[in-house]
Amino acid sequence: MSLALIKRHLKIFVKKPGNILLSLLSSIVILSLYFLFIRDFTIKAVSDYGFASNMNDLFVDRLMTSGLLVVIGATSILAIVSIFINDKCRGILKDFYVTSVSKINIIYTYIISSIIVSTLLTLFVYFFVELFFKVYYEYFSITEIINSCQLIIISNIISSNLIFIIAMFINNITSFSTFETLYGVIIGFFTGVYIPIGYYPVIIKNIFFFFPLTQTTSILRQINTNQITTNILKNYQKETHNILYEIFGIHLKFNDNIITLNNQFLFIFITIIVLQIITVILIEYKEDH
Repeated sequence: MSLALIKRHLKIFVKKPGNILLSLLSSIVILSLYFLFIRDFTIKAVSDYGFASNMNDLFVDRLMTSGLLVVIGATSILAIVSIFINDKCRGILKDFYVTSVSKINIIYTYIISSIIVSTLLTLFVYFFVELFFKVYYEYFSITEIINSCQLIIISNIISSNLIFIIAMFINNITSFSTFETLYGVIIGFFTGVYIPIGYYPVIIKNIFFFFPLTQTTSILRQINTNQITTNILKNYQKETHNILYEIFGIHLKFNDNIITLNNQFLFIFITIIVLQIITVILIEYKEDH
């Protein structure tokens, strides 16, 4: 039954071409915003911070597309969430509850479906991103691709659980439409896509630090810029390197301490566990009320 529900959610998504079109259109809009408005500003900002190299364009494109991929994954989830909200508003969800399948399993069919959809769409976009780097820069790293794909999946798992926790409190389409609009805008700021993390006041940066997608964006940026700074730019000043990485959210600081990669993965692991616990508690609570 659970597998049948997952197939049902995915079929509804696929049967409405608008869902796929809007998801891909969202990706195109985000990428277009970057290349039309954000890219030149970021390249200049990187140069101003002492990155005097002919690799500026490659570095910035790697830096920013990493953040954009996290945003694309996070927003692609909303298509399945809309199916969940529709089912809840039309009473279809209550029909599912009278079956032998537990309420937890039923809710998780939506979460799993959203992970599948967001991951496939993000990896589809990522394929063209890597194709761009291969053709335009002749830059290719199979290790970066494997690690990036794994991180994209982890990021989408977090996004799905996070959004469905919020969705369980939304009871009508109008409220969801408002949330969808706000979320699409806010997520770009939390991941440092529109404005680099380092430009915010310390209190805002500390708040962003605890948003899990800020962490996954940071790790993805570390994966995709590490080879550039360590292997290609061997004469690059270490002091400038550290400042640049902090300003553009590659390395995250909390209370003036740079967080290690191992601690970031630990934070993500704990976040996933906590989100599962919150999800189960909310499902059980709403079942009794």
